[in-house]
Amino acid sequence: MEHPTAERPARPGFLAVRLRVRRPGVWAAGVVLATLVLAAVFAPLLTSYDPIATDTTATGVAPGSPGHPLGTDLLGRDLLARLLYGARTSLLVGLAAAVITVVGGLLLGGLAAAGPRWLDELISRIADVLLSLPMLIVVLALAAVMGPSLTTVILAVAATSWMPVALVARAELISQRERLYVRAAHALGLSRGEVLRRHLLPGAVPPIASIAAFEVAHAILTESTLSFLGLGVPPNRPSWGNLLTEAQAHLLTGEWYTVAFPAACVVVTILAVNVLASAVDRREGRAW
Repeated sequence: MEHPTAERPARPGFLAVRLRVRRPGVWAAGVVLATLVLAAVFAPLLTSYDPIATDTTATGVAPGSPGHPLGTDLLGRDLLARLLYGARTSLLVGLAAAVITVVGGLLLGGLAAAGPRWLDELISRIADVLLSLPMLIVVLALAAVMGPSLTTVILAVAATSWMPVALVARAELISQRERLYVRAAHALGLSRGEVLRRHLLPGAVPPIASIAAFEVAHAILTESTLSFLGLGVPPNRPSWGNLLTEAQAHLLTGEWYTVAFPAACVVVTILAVNVLASAVDRREGRAW
């Protein structure tokens, strides 16, 4: 007689997600993202300039000038230094918001799948209502109420992004809990919490990992949008969004590079994260 656990599919480890690394686009995206992260971490070693210090003797220096490879803004601040330190802020927002989103979404999705029916209905209906709202307007409202700060941006993004994670986690857990190996675990006396932690959550990791990667890109873009509108990171802390905000007045004065370089950083980072996100899945997906 076949053992009940014979039906159980091969289960990936918590971090053992499948990457289609043979695709050159995935490799390129990984290299770009790793380079950006390393540049942000080692920013003090890559530039000797203070990103917020002004220099009236070096205002509006063009790219390629000695000592300022990417030029300076109209206040004499080195643009390379501001991009490197701005990467710290923007990447921190992306990673922190994604972590909070995934943890909160998994918790709520797990409660919906393993809890009583009324709790499942409550969480699902709240998620449906929030998904029907224009998220940018909700984020703007939260940022306006809480005031501009790094914490505000992270919490506002996480508070408006947990719904897809919760709904996907709920669907994955519900689809698995009727399988024979889960019934066998219950028959052996394992509690609901143990079954959820040891048997159900690991199976939900690949689709959640893919969503988490997309959330990083979404958070970076949202931070840039909020900072551009004056509701994000305070101006005394460099971020790519702040750089774009300050540079918009320079578009007609010839300092095109003050807009082009931070915009390129945002676009390249989001593209790299999206390519990696499309590869983090156990299913067949997009080919790059």
